[in-house]
This record gives sequence, structure tokens and C-alpha cells, in this order.
Amino acid sequence: MRHDPFDKTVSDEALVWLTRLRSGDATEDDHRRFEAWRACSPIHAREFERISTLWDDLDGLKAPADMRPAREKILAHALPVYPPGRMRKAALSGRGAGIALVAVLLVLLGGSLWLPETVMRLASDYHTETGELKALSLADGSTVYLDTDSAVSVDFSPQARRLKLHQGRVLFVVAADKRRSFEVKAANGTIRALGTVFEVYKKPDQVAVSVLESAVQVSHNGSTAKLVPGQRVHYGPDTGLSEVESLDLGQVAAWRRGKLVFNNRPLGEVIDEVNRYRKGVILILDRPLRTSRVSGIFDIRHPDAVLRALEDTLPLRAYRLTRYFILLDRDKIPAPS
Repeated sequence: MRHDPFDKTVSDEALVWLTRLRSGDATEDDHRRFEAWRACSPIHAREFERISTLWDDLDGLKAPADMRPAREKILAHALPVYPPGRMRKAALSGRGAGIALVAVLLVLLGGSLWLPETVMRLASDYHTETGELKALSLADGSTVYLDTDSAVSVDFSPQARRLKLHQGRVLFVVAADKRRSFEVKAANGTIRALGTVFEVYKKPDQVAVSVLESAVQVSHNGSTAKLVPGQRVHYGPDTGLSEVESLDLGQVAAWRRGKLVFNNRPLGEVIDEVNRYRKGVILILDRPLRTSRVSGIFDIRHPDAVLRALEDTLPLRAYRLTRYFILLDRDKIPAPS
């Protein structure tokens, strides 16, 4: 049977051992257990050697000055992946850190950069950068509020007002116009305003529509739902249109007030949100840790303060490799057997 050189189990274990041994905290028992792990299979030995060589090579990478803006843009739009191993590398150079970390994510973790979405954002009519909020006044008198890392296109004609949400989250305050409908396309669904204030949040795998005032009609794959204030619906390529659910109007569009509000939400969801407001990426290394429940109100202008609060309330530890790259893991994790 041919061994896959990128077998995730062996690769992840090798990465855990590499990080532990080079962290400066490895004990004699760690070294003995590592030698036993490496000796139990030639595949283990080859994989550890491969990852060690790759990691050492990354130390020599240098980023020219004219590549730094592009590097920061890539890091700003990297979505998190969640390997079970722990990564730690204090020796990464300042200039080469961005490219080195991207290379590690792509090569060791199978790739996790949503570059097509970044291209869509750049091709849109209006967009926001990481951490930026923006308000747009449209020609018809409507107002569009863009959350961080969001992108929208506008297509107005004498017959209709059409917009397309490429990515991110947008709050629409629609001006009345009996002659022209107001429609928002998001993924393969259409949201039609019925004289209203509503929010559309387009994630990579799901779209959520929430209504604050009046009503909207949501159409997706032949199904239709009418929403009134305090209601939300989701849809996705594999899930279809969800049942209408109630929501707390005080939490809808809290980002417009500079707040992130979480009520008994999974830690993974919280970190996904925090990642949208800060340059770089935060990765959760322990899968069960993602399900820990979090409640709180946080200031989006200081996303790193969320991490400090989480460290104070949950059994986790943050490893800050650079200002752009932070790893979250349980406070104590056993070595792989």
C-alpha cells in the first residue's frame, strides 16, 4: 500500500513533536517518547525529517519590501484551519514571518486561503478592509453600512435596484421607491426588501438574513420565506432555506455600535468573528476547545482584548508567534503516543 506523503495523522503528529522539541520546554521524558514514536515506523521518521527540513528552510525566506502590502493582504484574509498539533517557532524573522507562516499553512495544513473571495472583494464596487467599517449613501437615498472585510456591487437602473453581496456583512436601510424593487443577491439566493432595514451576512458556506424593520422576502432554490422584525433565516448550497427563527434585535447589527455580542456561542464561532476584525489569523489547535461556550460583549476596536478575556475565563493558552499569527490551545495537552 502506497503511503500518502501528506497523510494528516502522521503529519500532524510529526508537527506536534517538532514544535514540542524546539519549544525549549521539552523534558527528558518528551525526548524518550519522541524517539519511541519515531522508531515505531519508518513513515514516522521520514515525515518528521520532511517537516523539519521544510521548517528550517522557511527561516531563510525573505520578503522584499514591495511584497509586504500583498503579504499583509493575504494574511488579513486567511481563514482559520484547525490542526490538532501545536505550532511554535520563535526563530521566524520579522520580514520573512508572513511568507513563512503562509507557506506552513499551505504546505503542512493542505491550504486554507480563500483567495477567490479576495479576488471578488477587489472586483466589487465598494469594499472594506480588515477592521474597517463604512457607510455608503446610494443614489436612491438608501444607506448601506459595510462591516469589516465586506464587499458589495451596485446595479441601479430605471426599472430596478439590484445589489450583490460578494462577502461579509452589510446592513441595508432602504429608501422607499414604489417604481423600483430593491433586491440583494447573496450566493444563490435573493433578498427582496419590502420597505425595510435588514442585515445580510455572507459566510463561505452560509448566508444569514435578519430583519430589523418592516419585512423582506427571501428566495432560495425555489423556496420562499417572508421575514418580519426579529426574525432570521439561513440558507446554503447544501442546507437549503432554513426554518424562520427568532432573534434578539439588540444583538442584530451590534457591530454598527462597535460591539461584538455573544450569548452562549461556541468558541470557534467567536474566534471566526474576531479574525474578521484583526490583521492576521488566530488558529484553534484543539478541536474540542472550539465547542467551549462563550458569552460576553466585546469592543471590536480592540479585538486582541477578546483574547485576553478568553484566557482569563477559559482553560486555554494563546501562543503569540508574531502580532499577526496567534495559536490557541488548551492550557495543558498530552504528548502524542
